[in-house]
Amino acid sequence: MNKRILFLIQQAGMLMQMPRTHKKNLGNTFDTVASHSHHTSVIAYCIARMEKLSHEESLKVMAMATLHDLPEARTGDFDFAGKNYSKTDEEKAIKDTYADIEFGKDLKEIVNEYELRESLLAKCAKDADLVEQMYQEWVLMWQGNKLAEKWFEGKQKLTVPKLYTNSAKQIVEGMKTSNPQEWWWSEFVDKDFNSKNLTGR
Repeated sequence: MNKRILFLIQQAGMLMQMPRTHKKNLGNTFDTVASHSHHTSVIAYCIARMEKLSHEESLKVMAMATLHDLPEARTGDFDFAGKNYSKTDEEKAIKDTYADIEFGKDLKEIVNEYELRESLLAKCAKDADLVEQMYQEWVLMWQGNKLAEKWFEGKQKLTVPKLYTNSAKQIVEGMKTSNPQEWWWSEFVDKDFNSKNLTGR
């Protein structure tokens, strides 16, 4: 086995141990770089399908979202303020990540397409990245975090207008009339009320 493949797996595994640095700005968070990438990939697939991309194309969008922050295992993660002062050689990190792996060129091409933001696929993936960040702020806002509420409300003016797709905008708009627990309440309570599960009787 090419040991570089194991190294790639190890690099991805490090992201499970990397809390995101936006904790400094939001006060408390519940995500890691890995969990952010996972959630972004699900959102990316949904946006892509909403934008009428095929299943196969949407899987590629999902791959872009899965890989988009993998270089942070090498470069580290920077919070909103830190990005104004710190620069990383992300291009080198991407190159080194996939070097000397038989299928590395295929993965690097996906990441390069994402970074260029020219294709609709890449735009869907980037929108998913931004929507996922807003999701974190939305959940924290519902938990009473005033800092997160300020960020979420501010991004309605600053981030949402710059999203590439109407589908991403629709998802954010949907958050505003929902809550983070609505999915299970709607499915298990509203549709098929079972008082035993709520009352223990």
